[in-house]
Amino acid sequence: MHFDVVHAADPRFRGGASSALRAELKAAKQWGVSCGLLPFLGQRTRELGVFDIRTAAAIEQSDTVWLTGSEEATCDILLAHHPAVFERMPRSPVRLQPRRVVCVVHHPLFDGNRVRQYDLGVVERVLDRLFGVPVVFAPVGPKVRSQFDSIGTESPALLRHDLWNMIDLAEWSFPQRTAPTGTVNLGRHSRADPAKWPSSADELRAAYPDTPDFAIKVLGGAPMSIQPWIGSNWQISPFAQNSVSDFLRLLDFYVYFHSPQWVEAFGLCIAEAMASGLVTMLDPSFESLFEDGAVYCKVAETRNVIERFVASPSTYLQQSNAARELVRRKFAIDQYPQRMARLCDDLELSGPSTLKCSRTAVSAKTVADKAPGSLPRLMGKKRRILFVATNGIGLGHITRLMAIAERLPEDMDPIFFTRSAGSALAYARGHAVDYTPSGLAIGVTDDSWNRAYAQELLTAVEAFDVSAVVFDGNRPFPGLIAVAENRRDLAWIWIRRALWRLDHDFDPCSQDIFDMVIEPGEFAHDEDDGPTRNMLGTVAVPPVLLLDPGTRMPRNEAAGKLGVDPGRFTVAVQLGSQRNFDFEDLPGLIFAGLVRRNIQTVQVLNPLAKPSKQEWPGVLRTSVYPLAEYVSAIDLLVTTAGYNSFHESILGGIPSIFVPNEAPEMDDQHLRAVYAQTAGLGLCLRYSELDRVETTLDLALSDAFRTEVRRRLARVGYVNGAAMAANAIEQLVFSIRADRPLHASIARS
Repeated sequence: MHFDVVHAADPRFRGGASSALRAELKAAKQWGVSCGLLPFLGQRTRELGVFDIRTAAAIEQSDTVWLTGSEEATCDILLAHHPAVFERMPRSPVRLQPRRVVCVVHHPLFDGNRVRQYDLGVVERVLDRLFGVPVVFAPVGPKVRSQFDSIGTESPALLRHDLWNMIDLAEWSFPQRTAPTGTVNLGRHSRADPAKWPSSADELRAAYPDTPDFAIKVLGGAPMSIQPWIGSNWQISPFAQNSVSDFLRLLDFYVYFHSPQWVEAFGLCIAEAMASGLVTMLDPSFESLFEDGAVYCKVAETRNVIERFVASPSTYLQQSNAARELVRRKFAIDQYPQRMARLCDDLELSGPSTLKCSRTAVSAKTVADKAPGSLPRLMGKKRRILFVATNGIGLGHITRLMAIAERLPEDMDPIFFTRSAGSALAYARGHAVDYTPSGLAIGVTDDSWNRAYAQELLTAVEAFDVSAVVFDGNRPFPGLIAVAENRRDLAWIWIRRALWRLDHDFDPCSQDIFDMVIEPGEFAHDEDDGPTRNMLGTVAVPPVLLLDPGTRMPRNEAAGKLGVDPGRFTVAVQLGSQRNFDFEDLPGLIFAGLVRRNIQTVQVLNPLAKPSKQEWPGVLRTSVYPLAEYVSAIDLLVTTAGYNSFHESILGGIPSIFVPNEAPEMDDQHLRAVYAQTAGLGLCLRYSELDRVETTLDLALSDAFRTEVRRRLARVGYVNGAAMAANAIEQLVFSIRADRPLHASIARS
């Protein structure tokens, strides 16, 4: 396989570097340049999780092929984006063989205080030794180039021409702007980093006047350090998908000044403002890059300069057009062929004809069949993933893991290593299962069990040659942690549900052992005040379900398997395993009330429920899994408010009575049930509310209640987070890992 260009980049980044990468991919497709992406996960930070959603979309739309580093492939040019990503050697070799390696310097060598931002020598050695060819560095603008010049003989080889970031003008094609006649709207968009803002109250107010004739609009948030200085005329909004172009439409002037501590390597936010035709006000240090496309002044002069443009509409229009023209001439992706010709010339390749479309060299058969929402990736050796389910009271842990495992791409092979009593259910669904009994099941102490468990888990990891371990449980236990600490060469992922009780102890450091923490969505999230809410380093996905709503059996077929008459109104009662919580007299009262009303009732036994000889006259009994397959035959469901049963009911559109399991170690099921009742999506009936059984049944069985609940449930939009969780795991497993020092990322015996 041969590619014209391969981009080595950290796709998790947000901001200018990621925007520049997306423009590169779009331009390559437009001009027929075959392109690959080598996802390179650089230094670990809690704020970075899965691939940036816009970058992932650009990879898919541009037909860029995701390389994993294990393929035998060649390319003419490897563009390594952002030096800080390449300060560490990855855990495994990369077999890609480029003719030339270019490190694109999206970040300055020094900040405004002359503090080094990364070790240039280390970056050069890592790239040289990783790919086996000399490395040349490409400044993205004159400020970066001047810093290279300042270090004299220490400077590595540089491209003769700066490799400017690119802009797709089609994304910024606004109607012709006119000078404002009333309130002047000025603002900016950037990260809420204090260094990106003026460093004093006087400078901030000079750049963004606090007067009624100005409206200050900011996208991306403002740092806490400047908030005491902002005026009453400010409107601050967070970043949102595709929000920048809409935001820039609202402005008349774009004003961008920053702290002396900051050095802007390029300033993609500035180029976006100019591409939208905004009259853009900058510090004079930007003039060598943006030339006549912007207006340059001291921060104290901002208001006077703006007023001159407002007073002269023709001058305003002339400057607006100059801004667009500058971007078209220097930074537009239409300049991509000339840009690549200069790059080839600087690299002493044979010229622009060197980069010819090689896309046909990548056979469609080599690209893995995509799971829903995943990206095109070259298919190689299968990666085995060990799914570790704790021994929960019910089936929530192992069900969530199966939901994710069954949505992995075909070159990822799930194996279940579980102490869950539900292991037979995973086996019945076609999964390979290795069962280890819990300490309670075999009557041993926690310490001795954890020692034995660690050895069993390590043996499974080695015997199955796994690439990742995915754990679903409330807390990682000592046996698991012991193996994770010694097998840092693997990817470790924690599936951790939300809605912990307020009184539950949670050590934030417990997630440090994991490379990724995925939190399945919680319908009652807004009322979650537990210890895991809004924790940094968590990848949030929508609710995770084994079956997508709409995949249920037809009513007649489902009724046949449940053993009920499809023509009669049917109530199903499924109150979990009851292994840690006794609902006492409540089930009997529910069954008696339904039978007395001549309602067809079926008791759905949880596969993990303790054997019971107790039966209720007139009530059918059956055991099915998963119940969500059979809900078309159920008109009303009485169930617990555990994660799976609750979300299957709400998102499956099933009118339900929720009976929370209120054992102290459980998640806050009572909160879930009350939330659903308050939202008109179900009813809550606690085990202690025996006097409410009859009135609750009367309400739940009424046509008015069920009609209204179904109407409200139909308005609940839903995307299955299981597919997103599977994609997040895939991204971690098939990326080049350099997010820890090498000594901390290799296996220890």
